[in-house]
Amino acid sequence: MARGELKDLRYEMDEMLDKYSQTVISSKYYHEIITTGKMMGRTFGWNECPSVTESLDNRTPRPRRLINFSRWASDLKTVHRCCTSATRDCSTCKDGAAHMSWIMVNKREHMRSTKDLQGWIEVYEMFAKLYHFIPW
Repeated sequence: MARGELKDLRYEMDEMLDKYSQTVISSKYYHEIITTGKMMGRTFGWNECPSVTESLDNRTPRPRRLINFSRWASDLKTVHRCCTSATRDCSTCKDGAAHMSWIMVNKREHMRSTKDLQGWIEVYEMFAKLYHFIPW
C-alpha cells in the first residue's frame, strides 16, 4: 500500500472507532503504528518483530516476546517463520497481532511521557478485550 492509502486507511479506522466506540475494539495509537510502521523512533521489521517462531529465530540479539511464539502449520508438525509468509519482506508487514505484540513488549519505552504510557495502556487493554482476558 502506498503511504497516501495508509493515511486514508488510518483516517477511516479512527473514524470507525469514534463512531462505533461501543462496538469496535481498537486504539488510535495502534492505528498510527500499524499504518506508519513506526513506534518510538523505531521501524517495524525483521529486527523488531516479536512474532517470529522461536525455533526458527536466528536473530542476535533476539527481540523481546510476549510468549514462546510458534506458528504451526495445519499438519501440527511443521512450523513457519511467522503468521504471514516465509518470504515476505518484513518491512511491509501489517500483521495486527505482531504490531500489537511489538507495542506491548516495549512497555519501558512508553514510560517516557503520560501520552506514551496512555497509548501503551490502550493497546494492552485492546489486546485483553480481543482475547477475552477482561470483560467487555
